[in-house]
Amino acid sequence: MSSERIAKLREEIDRMKKMTPEGFTDEKQAALYFQEKEQMIENIVKTLETVDDAVTTETEGVKDSVKSLRESMKHLEKGARQLTRKDAEAEIGKALCAAWTGDRTTLGELKCVPNLKSENWNNPSDFEWTREKGFVMRKKDTPVEPMGNMATNEQYLINPIYESIIMEDAAKKSVMMNLVSHIPMRGPSIWIPERDRGGVSLKWLTQYGAKIEGSKPNAPTRKELKAYTLAGFIPWYDEFEEDVYADLGKLFMSEFTESYGVEFDRQCLIADESPFTGILADTNATKHTVDANIKKLSYIDFRDAEIKVPAEERKDCMWFFSESILNRITNITDDEGNPIWRRPGDSMPGLVDGYRYQECTLLPGFSEVKEKTPFAVFMNPKRIIHGNRKGIEIKRFEDTTESLENGELFMRFRKRDGFMISRPKGNIVVMATGAK
Repeated sequence: MSSERIAKLREEIDRMKKMTPEGFTDEKQAALYFQEKEQMIENIVKTLETVDDAVTTETEGVKDSVKSLRESMKHLEKGARQLTRKDAEAEIGKALCAAWTGDRTTLGELKCVPNLKSENWNNPSDFEWTREKGFVMRKKDTPVEPMGNMATNEQYLINPIYESIIMEDAAKKSVMMNLVSHIPMRGPSIWIPERDRGGVSLKWLTQYGAKIEGSKPNAPTRKELKAYTLAGFIPWYDEFEEDVYADLGKLFMSEFTESYGVEFDRQCLIADESPFTGILADTNATKHTVDANIKKLSYIDFRDAEIKVPAEERKDCMWFFSESILNRITNITDDEGNPIWRRPGDSMPGLVDGYRYQECTLLPGFSEVKEKTPFAVFMNPKRIIHGNRKGIEIKRFEDTTESLENGELFMRFRKRDGFMISRPKGNIVVMATGAK
């Protein structure tokens, strides 16, 4: 590795040092924040392991910085203050009003920063607000010259702590968000190694001094996960500026989390157009075809579908279908009259044919299933990878037809995400009806 890559690692560590959250709404949120930062540190350490000996002195310096960062994170974790729910809602509402009116002083005090680039968004840790100079760029922990004339800038990245609070609420509105694999993204794309089973080659030595036969392991396939921008619009009224900040923050969080939670599930399960493909439309997933008449669905269909997944993968799998499909399943019995559905209760999850299940309203309902219709999925949800590129941008937005015709205004929000299905072939089964 060249000295240039060492320099990039130092820059990454410097950015992490500058992120100093002031509080969290609960212990779980704080734990997730510090867990994510620890994962980033581990990635830096793994990268260092590939550095050539020629830059040993430089790598030792980076290792010392990593050690120092870990110590500072420990102190930060102990000293993080507890925010009440009302506090968080009030601060988010205050930030929204400030972005709408262009109140840069309030935005700076709330640690929101201007977002000046369209593709490569600004990093909040690279900016600081000062009453003397306004927003300034940081350089080696020292504020430098002001950013310049921002009179025309209307888009701002909210405080990352507010983002954590909002996304925690979004997870409660989503079926899939707490089930899939999440990977933090610091760039527009990352390459993920995807290895088939048996990727590691093992050899037994039967006597001392025996020669180890060379063998070529099954090399992983590298797949690119790209993050794209998702935009949404919330109607805005001038009367909002007179509302209590907490009420406005609560309203925004409710609107954002409801729509984002549904969209997250859509991308995981049923998306069939650019930029991502959901599992029902994935042509690489294993298909299991049942009778064209959905009323003839039987326990044999579930057994045959499940057995198409290898046992080592099957133990982590679960069923996904709509509520009306579940209603049909509750009436299905095996040849001995035993129901294949077990209702949830006594701290035990509901089961279908011995496997957990999740209901999702986005999947086809019983009355919607005609011939050649995929309607249920059997999979380990961790096979769906969500690339989370941090940052929620808010902006006063007037360039709409509604604005021109009716004078209606909107607060636009943008977030960046990527979705990818890992190894669907032989690991994920989509159940669909056949032709008549």
